[in-house]
Amino acid sequence: MRISWKGSVVRRGLHSWDAVNLRYLIYLSNKHEIDPYDLLNGFVEAEKKNTVTCGPLKIVLRERAKNHAIFLLTRESKIVAQMGMKSEVWENPSETKRLYSFLLDRSPPFKKPEKPPSSIKELRKGMKNVDLKVKVAEKSEVMLRYSRYNSSPVLLCVATVTDFSGSIRLPLWDDQIDVVSVGDEIEIKNASVKTFQGLLQIIPTRKRGELVVVEPSAR
Repeated sequence: MRISWKGSVVRRGLHSWDAVNLRYLIYLSNKHEIDPYDLLNGFVEAEKKNTVTCGPLKIVLRERAKNHAIFLLTRESKIVAQMGMKSEVWENPSETKRLYSFLLDRSPPFKKPEKPPSSIKELRKGMKNVDLKVKVAEKSEVMLRYSRYNSSPVLLCVATVTDFSGSIRLPLWDDQIDVVSVGDEIEIKNASVKTFQGLLQIIPTRKRGELVVVEPSAR
């Protein structure tokens, strides 16, 4: 069967409406770092089993009709999308995969998720959602600064944390200053890696970031 490409419409055994949904699956696979074929297979399985997990996404069958089904996608209990699929997707899997491969070849290449950093040496500017265990080697004197958001006064102390591979700066603000002490082994959770005056810094994010003392220093 001949395939033709005209604008955003694909003409094949499945209608262009299915092509739009399959292209959206490819978009979701890139966004949530899932192999695109695993995500497609997840929908096929969800039509049979009602609920499946595919990487960080949960696929739930909401409604089944004669010619289509409605699925809900969630991630960490938050709704990602609700979308319909025609029954041809699971009733004619060979044709579906041929069309899907055709669309995938014309989409940005799938990037496998990078292995999360496990040491300071592996940290790079721009990294997000970093979790790392380190030791507090030094803490600077407490300094008075003013918030760039509302100009209110804030206290700042810059700690130097280390592991077997190197060291990096860890800014501590207000209440964070007394959370950790020199010699503590700590875990930094949900942090971003940025630069200040040319030096790398690891900074727990405002909403989800945490500093957890794993082993306090012997004082």
